[in-house]
Amino acid sequence: MLFPFGKMSTPPEPKLRPVEVRTAAELGAVVRAARLATETDQASTAGLAGVGVRFLGDVERGKPSVRLGLVLQVLQRLGLQVWIAPRGWRPREP
Repeated sequence: MLFPFGKMSTPPEPKLRPVEVRTAAELGAVVRAARLATETDQASTAGLAGVGVRFLGDVERGKPSVRLGLVLQVLQRLGLQVWIAPRGWRPREP
């Protein structure tokens, strides 16, 4: 399957649940899961996100010193959002 985001203005949302992220390693695991959910390889994802393959690999491996702006580009391309909430906050269950 080709990377589906090439000509779309908004990427489709991956079938992932919200997850609390406390470490670079946990963020990397989420990024990898989202990429795998799109059935794409690192090279395709990196190219369409405007980052290098090595950078994407560093993110997926949880390297703590990656550039935040580029991480946000990758998250956007994978259809993910970042939310900041006070510690202990939980969304209401419907």
